[in-house]
Amino acid sequence: MFIPAQSVWLNSLFSVFSTANDNAYCPIDLPNTCTNTTAIPDSCCFEYPGGIFLQSQFWNYRPSKAGLNESEIVRELGPLDSFTIHGLWPDNCDGSFDQFCRRDLFIDDVYYRFHNGHYAGTEDLYDDMDLLWKSNVVGGDESLWIHEYNKHGSCIKNLYSECYERWGQQDELSTTDPTLLKERGVIDYFNASVNLFKKLDTYKTLEGKGIVPSTEVTYSKSEIEAALTESFEGKDVFINCNQNNELTEIWYYHRLQGSLLNEHFKPMSVYDLGKKVPFSRCKATGIKYFPKGHAPRNGRPGRPGNGGNRRGGKRGVLRIFDNNDKAIGFVIKNGHWMTKGTPANYQLIKAPFGNYNLKSRLGYCAFDVNDEFACHSKNPQDAAQFDYNEETGRIGYSNVFDWGANEVPQSTKQGKLYIAKGGADNQYKYKLDLKFVSM
Repeated sequence: MFIPAQSVWLNSLFSVFSTANDNAYCPIDLPNTCTNTTAIPDSCCFEYPGGIFLQSQFWNYRPSKAGLNESEIVRELGPLDSFTIHGLWPDNCDGSFDQFCRRDLFIDDVYYRFHNGHYAGTEDLYDDMDLLWKSNVVGGDESLWIHEYNKHGSCIKNLYSECYERWGQQDELSTTDPTLLKERGVIDYFNASVNLFKKLDTYKTLEGKGIVPSTEVTYSKSEIEAALTESFEGKDVFINCNQNNELTEIWYYHRLQGSLLNEHFKPMSVYDLGKKVPFSRCKATGIKYFPKGHAPRNGRPGRPGNGGNRRGGKRGVLRIFDNNDKAIGFVIKNGHWMTKGTPANYQLIKAPFGNYNLKSRLGYCAFDVNDEFACHSKNPQDAAQFDYNEETGRIGYSNVFDWGANEVPQSTKQGKLYIAKGGADNQYKYKLDLKFVSM
C-alpha cells in the first residue's frame, strides 16, 4: 500500500515499501481462502464469499504493422523477453466469478490517479504498468486497466473504501475523504497485480526448459504445462491458445491468506476447480510460440482477441434446451423466453479484452437487480459480458453455464430467464441451457 504524500498514515500498516506490510488489524491465523469450514464474515480481512485469485498473463506477438524496430515493438507489446499482465481476477471457490460489482467504485481514468500527488510511489507503479500491462488492442492499455479494475477490482471486498476507513478509525489517523479512500483501493489493486506478476516470470520459466519463441519450432501442450507446473510449486497451470494453435495466455490460480494487502498468494491447481476447469484451445502438439514482432505472411493484421467489430459480430438466435438437450423454447427481443412463436435475431459481439456482448434490436443484454436476463440497454458500457463456447454454442456468464426458470411459458406467454449463480445446485425449478445458433 502507498503512503499518502499529503496526509498522515500508519506506515507499518499501509506501506508496501516498509518491512511490515501485513495488515496488522487482521488476525494472523486466518486459513487460506476457500478452505474454511465455517463462514468468516469479516470480508475486509478475509475475502468471502469467494477467494480464488487468478493472475492472467498475455503473450501478444503481432505488431500493428511490419517493420517496427525493437523500441516500437516494446512500446506496443511489452519487453521481448516477457509475457504481459492481463489482470488479477477474484473468482468464487467453484470457479465462477462476479463482475462489475460496485458502480460507485468504478473509474474512468488511471493516469491522473497515479500522477495527482495524493500518494507517494504511484508514478513508479504507473511506469511498471506502462511497460508490463499491455492491451491486446494497440493503444488501448489504459482502457484495459480501467476495464480490469471495474470488472474485477471492484469485486475485491478487501479493497472496499469502508475497510480503509475502518482501519484508519481504529488508529484515529485516517481521512474520511471518499475520493482518497476510493483511490487507495484502486492503487492497491494495481500494485498487488504488478507485484504478483513479477513473481511469476513465465518467459524465464519456459526458457529454462528450452521453450523459447521461434518461427520454426513448435511445442507440445504437455511440455509447456510441465515446465510451468514445476515452477508453480507443483500446481497445475492453465494455458490457452487461439484458433491457430498459437500460445496466447497463461492463468495462475491462487488462494489467499489474510487480506489482499498482505499479498500472501498460495498457488493452487487449476484442476481444483472440478467441473469448472476452463477449456483450453491448445492442441496436444504443434503449439506455436512466435517471437514478438513476428508477422506471419498468411496472418491477418492485428492480434488475436482484438475485440472485434462492436457493430458486427455473429448473427443468430438464442434457443433454450432442457437437461436432455431438447430444444424447448427461444428468447425474444426483450430477453424473455417463449415456447411458441418466432425467436428474435441476436448479435454475438466480441467485447473488448475478452468475452462477448449479446444484443437484440431493443439493445444490449444484461441482468437487472433481480438477476433477470433483459435486453434493452442502448449504452454498450452497460452490456454484460458473456461466455461463449464455440463448439457447443452454449452461452454462460461469469463461467456459469447453468440457466434457470421458475416456469415454462405456455402458448404465447412470456417467461423470465435467470443465470443460476449457484451452478448445478441452483434454486430455480427448471434447469436450462442457453445456446446461440448462428443464422
